[in-house]
Amino acid sequence: MVQKTYDTIIVGAGPAGLTAGIYAARIGLKTLILEGKLPSGRAIEAAVVENFPRFPHGITGAELIQRMTDQAKRFGAELNFPEEVVDINLSGETKIANTKKEAYQARALILSTGAQRKKLLVPGACMHVVRVPLEMARSSSTNGGI
Repeated sequence: MVQKTYDTIIVGAGPAGLTAGIYAARIGLKTLILEGKLPSGRAIEAAVVENFPRFPHGITGAELIQRMTDQAKRFGAELNFPEEVVDINLSGETKIANTKKEAYQARALILSTGAQRKKLLVPGACMHVVRVPLEMARSSSTNGGI
């Protein structure tokens, strides 16, 4: 497999991955963002995102992701989706990300794969378990709950 070379490869195109791509491309690094589905992460599920800088009155998750994607492209980041990373090699100076289509190499590889809900393993259950860091749970329990 022929390897395409970049300065930075980012795996994941949610808000964190797109932000990394914006900053990397903005300083002139040849940047590739790989996403197995569509750029969005969990933000796409939000009707309104009210805690993101520059949007004092909120913004929909879909619009936020679209703006971030447009900005990353404007600075020169290459976005490949759907292109799922199936294997990575972090040994050595050159990092390698393999997809079913291509092999990519870069001096830096950023993993920004986001969060996944854990399904409740009870027959017929539609609920999801959300993992909360222990410190957050402790502080919330003293402040009236999560």
